[in-house]
Amino acid sequence: MIGKIKEYLAKLNKQLLIVLSIVILLLIIKLPNYKVLSIFNSINENTIVVDPGHGGIDGGAGKKNDILEKDINLQVSAKLKKELIVEGFQVIMTREEDVSLENFSNIKGSRYRRDLDARKTIINNNKPLAFISIHCNSSKKTSAKGIKVYYYPESIEGEKLAKSISQSIDENFYKAYMKEENLRTEILTEDFFILRETDYPGVLIEVGFLTNPEENKLLREDEYQRQIARAIKKGILKYLE
Repeated sequence: MIGKIKEYLAKLNKQLLIVLSIVILLLIIKLPNYKVLSIFNSINENTIVVDPGHGGIDGGAGKKNDILEKDINLQVSAKLKKELIVEGFQVIMTREEDVSLENFSNIKGSRYRRDLDARKTIINNNKPLAFISIHCNSSKKTSAKGIKVYYYPESIEGEKLAKSISQSIDENFYKAYMKEENLRTEILTEDFFILRETDYPGVLIEVGFLTNPEENKLLREDEYQRQIARAIKKGILKYLE
């Protein structure tokens, strides 16, 4: 009798294991982007969100068959992530691949608006110490150049973060790395959606002009990108002191 009970339990456990395996497999099949979904709720008290602008169908600034803004944004953001991880932060990237995020928004609106809404949700749900949105600039004037840092005009903490990052870029990037004594980061206020609709301190940084031949060439270089990311990191650290 005991032997039959043991045999029955063994068969039952095997059946439960099979059922559990099927359920897990179905979940994975139904959620092909489960890795991306996990970034919407990964709360940590030491979190910083890095937002590489554009992506996927949205290339941002740049010319066809040339380097596009979305690619530079992602490359600089990835380097910033590494710099911040070394300092002990948990870093959430709104994207780590060449994708747009409109499919992760439930609002009705244009593809562009839904993409921005998804980025806002990632930032707000993770409750970061700060967030950094990385972009590249463009202008009809090919002579236009330089890094610009934007913050929302009504955000006191956003202004503090912008000033701290700007000062760090001037000291650690322009002066120490580029050996440029006269270049200065421009700090500006702007009513950008990502700055206005988020609940946490953040800035949008235009790391250079793709329409400027000199900066276009430099922005492709790994070390140039790394030095920008390092200067941004030092500015964040100063802000958090």
